[in-house]
This record gives sequence, structure tokens and C-alpha cells, in this order.
Amino acid sequence: MKKILILILLGIIGIGCFFLFSGNEGFNIKIKNQTNKKLSGLILTTPKGDIKIPTLLEGEVYKINVMPNGKRSITLQYKDENGKTESIGVIGQLNKEYHGKAEVIFDSIDESGSIDVNSSYEISNYKLFN
Repeated sequence: MKKILILILLGIIGIGCFFLFSGNEGFNIKIKNQTNKKLSGLILTTPKGDIKIPTLLEGEVYKINVMPNGKRSITLQYKDENGKTESIGVIGQLNKEYHGKAEVIFDSIDESGSIDVNSSYEISNYKLFN
């Protein structure tokens, strides 16, 4: 009976570890439009190429997973209301084995077309298995 309970306990621990450490691939990036206008023309520049982000309506959130490939950063480019191209650092220099999450929030757009943007990220290079 003791052996069965130990096997069940080990099974539960194994399943828990699987769910705890699975999904740690790449970077989960969340882009939020908290302005009172739609945002279009956003381009996410990644190590594997540029990704066009669909138009974000007021209050809309876009989520994407990006796999790192070499030692490059991830940036988000957009044009302000005056047509000037701006670039936001989403994630700094990263290596192939890194994973984590990032969030870019477009807070507001003033009358002159200036966009208030905030970004944050968390990086980990912890790997449970090789």
C-alpha cells in the first residue's frame, strides 16, 4: 500500500513539474492600446524578421510569442501622428536559450501626435531540461 501511495505522489509531483515548466519557450509579448484612437502600422522587429501587428482598436490587446534566434533585441516600431518613425525597445539583447515575457502599453496620444508608451520585460535563462 505504501508503494502505491509513493508512486501516486511521485506521479502528481511529475505532472505538476510538467505544467510548471512547460510553456517556457520564447517570449510572450503583449501589446496594449489604452489610447482613445486606433493604432496601425506597428511592426515588431525580431531576430527572425519583422512581424506586422494588426490594427489595434481602443482598449484592444495583441499577444504574440516570439522565439529568440541569436543575440539580437526585439523592438516595436510605429509612426506617430506626424509620420515620424519611433522605435521602442521591447526586450534587450537576448540569447537563444532565453525566455520570458514583455508588455508594451500605448497610454495616450496628445494633440501634437506624441504617443506616451511604457514597456517592461522579464527574462530568464533557466532551463529544467537540456
